[in-house]
Amino acid sequence: MGVIGIFFDFDGTLSPLKISREEAGIRSELVKVLTELSGKYVLVVASSKDCHFLLSKAPIFHSYICVNGLEILAKDYLLCDTALTKKHLIDAITDVRNLAGELSGAYVEEKKSLTNLLLGLSIDWSTYGEAPEGLEGLLQVARGRGLKVLEYRLNPFVDIYISEKGKGEAVKTLRTLLGLDRVVYVGDGENDIPAFKVSDTSVLVRHQHNYGLSVEVDYEVPYEELHRWLASHVI
Repeated sequence: MGVIGIFFDFDGTLSPLKISREEAGIRSELVKVLTELSGKYVLVVASSKDCHFLLSKAPIFHSYICVNGLEILAKDYLLCDTALTKKHLIDAITDVRNLAGELSGAYVEEKKSLTNLLLGLSIDWSTYGEAPEGLEGLLQVARGRGLKVLEYRLNPFVDIYISEKGKGEAVKTLRTLLGLDRVVYVGDGENDIPAFKVSDTSVLVRHQHNYGLSVEVDYEVPYEELHRWLASHVI
């Protein structure tokens, strides 16, 4: 059978969507199943969240893909995108963060490296109803400074990063580093699609916020049933 890695997105897959950073977490019935899986498989979190957050919220995992792949924490290694060494990009994201602080009607989440460099932002207006005034101008500035802007058809937020890298490339990199023979990827959103495409088995977690998402996968599982599906199909 070889070495199998099971990769999980965090928001909307392991933890509910549209809750605060402080309230986020893996529900107890899923923790029990994941703990059993961790003795048989390599478990990985692949998230747009930062490593500080993931290490605190998902400590039972073996490896971490953080900030959409800008940092990868595996075994005794920390892999960083080369964009972290480019001062003009770090300066650009810092300037855009300052501009984002002037927006009204949005929550701004910073995504920092383990060495405390700002790598990305999420600008979220889900609790306010409409995109904040001035957002389009801010995104134009970000693109003009060489930053990667991700807008989503189904989600009321945008992500801004210092690099074009995404989850698909990160999954391939970690697969090679860990010597995985097979990869199962479990996710729920548009930014998981590149990872679905490079995995051997893809699992889409369905919930009320992604019913409009159309993507070709091997399995679709309701969010509330993920722990049961893992127990019956994997364990």
